[in-house]
Amino acid sequence: MRLQTPPTRQQTSKPARLILKRGKAKPVWAGHPWIYSGAIERIEGHPDDEPGGLIQVCDDRGGPIGVGTYHPKARIAVRMLARALPDGGVSALVKDRIHAARALRKRFGLPNDETNAYRLINGEGDSLPGLICDVLGDLAAVQITTAGAERWLPVVMETLSQWSSCVHVHVPADSARMENIPPGERLGRGDFEEHIPLLENGLSWNLRPGRGQKTGFYTDQRENRRMVRDLAGGGTVLDCFCYTGGFALNAARGGATEVIGVDSSGPAVSVAAGTAKNNDISNATFHKEDVMRYLKSVGDQRYDMVILDPPKLAKGKANLDDAYLKYRAINVAGIQHVTPGGLLVTCSCSGMVDEDMFLRMITDAARLANRRALVHRVSGAGPDHVTPAAFREGRYLTVVLATITE
Repeated sequence: MRLQTPPTRQQTSKPARLILKRGKAKPVWAGHPWIYSGAIERIEGHPDDEPGGLIQVCDDRGGPIGVGTYHPKARIAVRMLARALPDGGVSALVKDRIHAARALRKRFGLPNDETNAYRLINGEGDSLPGLICDVLGDLAAVQITTAGAERWLPVVMETLSQWSSCVHVHVPADSARMENIPPGERLGRGDFEEHIPLLENGLSWNLRPGRGQKTGFYTDQRENRRMVRDLAGGGTVLDCFCYTGGFALNAARGGATEVIGVDSSGPAVSVAAGTAKNNDISNATFHKEDVMRYLKSVGDQRYDMVILDPPKLAKGKANLDDAYLKYRAINVAGIQHVTPGGLLVTCSCSGMVDEDMFLRMITDAARLANRRALVHRVSGAGPDHVTPAAFREGRYLTVVLATITE
């Protein structure tokens, strides 16, 4: 199947000016890439009729701050792009930023002989808001989450095709709804009917473009999976919410005596089992089951390491309290199955749940389980998931390694 590239939409006039309210320019000057609609004092001139056009951002005195993409009906009204555009306009800027992103990953040794799956473009972290790209072997898996980034697709496709034989573009339904752009498969190049091989930490995988969650593979947990491999030797491991088995397979390769992976998704469990077979891993088994139901079914059985990596539970401030309770219930159940002196690896991919809240939840869960949690390390995504220092919202992943005692 081949999807076609749409024509480029160009900005045809000088950008309008957006004037911020007094006191609202400081975060932008500090490097925060978002401007909320409530921070806007007024608009001067005529913005582009379609969402995602360029706008000049100014402080309350009219002093220029930079240029961003503007969406008049979105809560995040502006995504900052640059202090100023180069002579070649947005196309030149996007192309240069993609090349810079690639050079940055090379500095961190990506790709290499053991890993060719990594985050090439991390949205705001690479000054390309709304654009995500994971390189998965020969596949460039792209996610578009803003109307502005959708306009750049032709130059994105052209640039990525220099290095990747297959480019697949997807617009998540929630982003499409918020940005008023069409959801689903947008366009691409290459053969989407074939499995594409990739390597991570020396383990080989086969992916179908456009299948699975997000870009098809969670590159953000690469270093944390490596940590699990280094710690799993000689012990039993239970990987809850295992998805396609990333943690479980690394634990097995690290010398665990027995590894069990549990996930409610049949296709994900099937991929995990097939990947284990393809890598000659025989000490890992996978079960299609609801995690909480499975934990109840094994009674008081305990493991030397329990991994908890549930899907995103806090989608916004409105359900933050409910998400806290869900995380706590999952962690209480998981902690109860850790051998005294064993390890807990527990994760949150909810950006609304910051490190302090997550550690408070673990403390609460350990108390309810009549155990103690001794924290060794708090980590996040790997260095390819770069974020601006001023942009806490971009650091969505929290991973805690703890010893569980009685």
